[in-house]
Amino acid sequence: MHCPQCTGYTLEPKLLDENLVAASCPKCEGALLPLLNYRHWVNQRDADVEKVDVEVISEDVEHAKMCPKCSRLMTKFRIDLRTQNKLDLCTHCDEAWLDKGEWKLPKQLELAGQLPKIFTEEWQRELRRQQQINRVNQRYQNTLGEEDFEKVRLFKEWMEQHDNTAEIRQYLLLSV
Repeated sequence: MHCPQCTGYTLEPKLLDENLVAASCPKCEGALLPLLNYRHWVNQRDADVEKVDVEVISEDVEHAKMCPKCSRLMTKFRIDLRTQNKLDLCTHCDEAWLDKGEWKLPKQLELAGQLPKIFTEEWQRELRRQQQINRVNQRYQNTLGEEDFEKVRLFKEWMEQHDNTAEIRQYLLLSV
């Protein structure tokens, strides 16, 4: 198999973690990880995956990659809102391409034991929902200022837990 990023380089076996083998490019250090190997690795582990405390900045690229096994286009999946990085998945082969450093990224985010979930529509939908909430909050924080926004946010939180939420909203909307 050839590297989907580097022309003329053949992927070679490499240990990403103890007992986790992937096919890696000697030039760009990206790795093709069969999710079957990954699932087996997760099942063999006694404890949770060790968290990495170093900041990882991988060399993620925006263009679509071709799967080294079947030559189909791989789909990009956002990992988390804390990073802009996206993992590439060949849905046909069930193999993920990890750019240089990206194996450490799920570990840093404490998601290494949940890699297949990242590729689900539910995970991606929740990320989009959280991103929308963050945008709305940022807009109001910019409009109101940090201190006033925090007061309003705490009041909203309190109000949503109150037994008379509907009445409180009605009262607030009264223009007296």
